[in-house]
Amino acid sequence: MQSIKNCFFTALVTLILVSCGSDASTKQKGFVIKGKITNYTEKTIVVNELTARGLIPLDTATVNADGSFELKGKASEQLFAMISFPKGAVLLVVDSLTNMAVSIDANSPDQFGVKGSPQTEQLRKLLAINNVYMQALRGMETKYAAYSQSVPSLAIQEQIRAEYDSLMLARSEAIKQFVFKENAGITAYFATNFLLAEADFSFFDKVDQTYYNNFSQSKYARELHTRVEVLRRTAIGEVAPDIVLNDPFGKSVALSSLRGNYVLVDFWASWCKPCRMENPNVVRLYNAYKAKGFEVFGVSLDDNRDSWVKAINDDRLLWTHVSDLKKWNASVVPVYNIESIPFTVLLDKEGRIIAKNLRGEALAKKLAELMP
Repeated sequence: MQSIKNCFFTALVTLILVSCGSDASTKQKGFVIKGKITNYTEKTIVVNELTARGLIPLDTATVNADGSFELKGKASEQLFAMISFPKGAVLLVVDSLTNMAVSIDANSPDQFGVKGSPQTEQLRKLLAINNVYMQALRGMETKYAAYSQSVPSLAIQEQIRAEYDSLMLARSEAIKQFVFKENAGITAYFATNFLLAEADFSFFDKVDQTYYNNFSQSKYARELHTRVEVLRRTAIGEVAPDIVLNDPFGKSVALSSLRGNYVLVDFWASWCKPCRMENPNVVRLYNAYKAKGFEVFGVSLDDNRDSWVKAINDDRLLWTHVSDLKKWNASVVPVYNIESIPFTVLLDKEGRIIAKNLRGEALAKKLAELMP
């Protein structure tokens, strides 16, 4: 479904990978991957390091007539590597001691066989768990394909949201259980890329606390450690960083000016279909609880003022709105670690964060608890 693809899953495809140090005193100074491949017509095969900045070539090998090949390369620390094919990819964990054997069918590369790499086996288990939920997601997109070019009724919106939230919650819990019950090792860091940092801060924090001592020599582990400390600034219980931006009329407005109310900070945009689908629910709740001290502070990630103002008027969003009209370069994005929209932060009367990413019925229930 287009709306889901456009916003909900933006963050789910981003990979920020982690590795750990290896013993420089060992005799072997690089990895060796021996393999055999079927249903493959190319003359060469390439293995790349998988990083947040893209693929970095590690080695290219000739594929012999019988499908055999041997890849070699330098790896001073454990890292994630990928062999790509038109119909998928083989994901591996390699380091300076790696000496593994793989068997690959290019028609279904994710079903490859591997020997000699326990960490790669752990990674395969994680990917298999995630794939179960991604297949269910594709089924959901097919189910609601008719609404990809139109806005469904409120009842259908609630149904889509409930199914999606239930699916993502089950996925999140399955991944967390794997990480902390299966001795995931380096794969724990890969798992952090399947979950939204803001929504799952406690998970990121626990991965850092559980594994950092063992992987502290890794530049990637240090990167996550630093990221967790940044995320902690907007964790539940912390005072929300102030936002001071212009409203549609050019007047500067501060989030802190709404202290004394329960405030929903709503990060959205006119071009975001799921945001627009959620707007009627926020309007309903705003009208129901405004007299009890509930305010909404809309922060747009638009880059076109006319589109922004038109969406405000069309959706009848009668609350405070601000934006610096810089889309994903908006100043609020790194401060609040925004990875996808719609994204919400609910504040108490003192400006402390009490909940995140509440939408639909979940938001309604929380407001009912706070303002009965």
